[in-house]
Amino acid sequence: MTQDSIAGGRPGRRPWEEYLDAAGPLLAAMGDQVQQLITELDEVRREGAAVFLAGNGGSASAASHLAQDLLKGTCAEGNPPLRAVSLTDNLSMLTAYANDCGYERVFVEPLRLLARPGDRLLVISCSGTSPNVVAAARWAKGAGLRVIAVTAGTGGVLRDLADTEVNTPTKDVGMAEAMHSMIFHFVTQSLRDNSDNSPRPPQS
Repeated sequence: MTQDSIAGGRPGRRPWEEYLDAAGPLLAAMGDQVQQLITELDEVRREGAAVFLAGNGGSASAASHLAQDLLKGTCAEGNPPLRAVSLTDNLSMLTAYANDCGYERVFVEPLRLLARPGDRLLVISCSGTSPNVVAAARWAKGAGLRVIAVTAGTGGVLRDLADTEVNTPTKDVGMAEAMHSMIFHFVTQSLRDNSDNSPRPPQS
C-alpha cells in the first residue's frame, strides 16, 4: 500500500475525514516493523550501547525529540538507561563540519569520533536519499554498526543499507512525518513500561 497524497479525496468527504481514514491503515501496516524497532532499541539498552540519531529538516527535529524521549522518557524503575545522542543538536559542530568537510559529512565526522562497537545509528529520512544521512549510514555499516532507518515511500537508498527499517508507505511527506511522530511516542511508551529489562549476564 503506497498512498501518494490525501488531497483530492472522494466527493462529499471533508479533508479531516480523509486524513483520519488515511492515517489508520498506514499505522496498521507498520505494526511488525514498529515491534522490530522496539526490540532493537531494547537490545541497545540491555547491552549498554548507544544509539545515535540523524535527519534533516523536520526529520532533524524528530531525531532531537526522539533522542530526548529515549534518554529521559524511557527511564522508569527497573529500567537501565537508554543512551541516545542526537547528531542534529549542536549547531556549532554542524556548521563547522559543513564548512570544513562539506554538508554530506556533517553526520559522518562526529559519528566517526563518538561511536563505539555495538552502537547503532538511527536515521530518519522520508525520501531515504538525503546525501548526509546516506553517508552516515554507509559509514556505520562499514564500521560494523547496525543501521536503523525510518523512511517513507520507497525507502530510497536507506532501505538497502538498513538492518531494521520502519517504512511509512506513503509519499505524502506531511503524513509520513505525522506517522513517524506517533510511532516514536509509542516506542518510547513501550520501552518505558517494560520493566523486565535488566542487563543480560555475561556469556561464558
